[in-house]
Amino acid sequence: MRTVVACLMLLSASSLAQQAPASVANAEIKPWAGDVEVGVALSRGNTESTAVRSNVELNQELDRFRNKYFIQTLFQRNTTEDSVTGEKTDYTTGQRIGLTGQSNYKYRQSDSSLFGRAHYLNDRFGAFREQMSLAAGYANRLYSEGENYLDFETGPGLAYDKPSEGESNSGLIWYAAANFEYHFSATSKFKQTLEYNVSLDGHNTSYVSRSAITAQINNRLALRLSVNVKYDSDVAADKKSTDSETAATVVYSF
Repeated sequence: MRTVVACLMLLSASSLAQQAPASVANAEIKPWAGDVEVGVALSRGNTESTAVRSNVELNQELDRFRNKYFIQTLFQRNTTEDSVTGEKTDYTTGQRIGLTGQSNYKYRQSDSSLFGRAHYLNDRFGAFREQMSLAAGYANRLYSEGENYLDFETGPGLAYDKPSEGESNSGLIWYAAANFEYHFSATSKFKQTLEYNVSLDGHNTSYVSRSAITAQINNRLALRLSVNVKYDSDVAADKKSTDSETAATVVYSF
């Protein structure tokens, strides 16, 4: 955990260092951009439950660097009532936080870049309590037209997995990812992210897919429908390999 958090802090600090001199030399450098996504689900009746889901995505395009950060959280709590005594009991059924930081060094007059990436996930009720990875390698913007783009990146890395039960594992991985964004119009877009962590040591191989359609309400607010799927190959007997989540959320963009 400390190693990954340290890498995330280094990526953040490097982006600030990159921005300061570049802003003097190039007046066209874009400021930070991103969005904050929040969804809340409330259930009342025989079973009371509250679920809060949030994602924060930050992006920055500099002269020689492309930086992005992603934060995801989920918290769900249920309340049950004893039919005899009337006593209510609260218990947590979902608790997750994920942190990702990545910086790409862009070659001049080229769609190619070198990237470094750090990822940390803590899922209290998932197949793995903790998952961490570090990866570095080659990236390429295969397609770019206006705001539409397709990025591909791949390279070696290290991963650490701590299952909900049993011993933790660490070893070498091969990381590969694709990011696609397509704007149907000025007010609607589709975004697809695919990420693979393939174990080179025979341990857990993971796969993540994030699909989202966003429709703007005004310049700042939007509605988003998303489907997230996460697969782990090496899970405990009482756990499922695939987790999926479908959500409708409100998004604030800046």
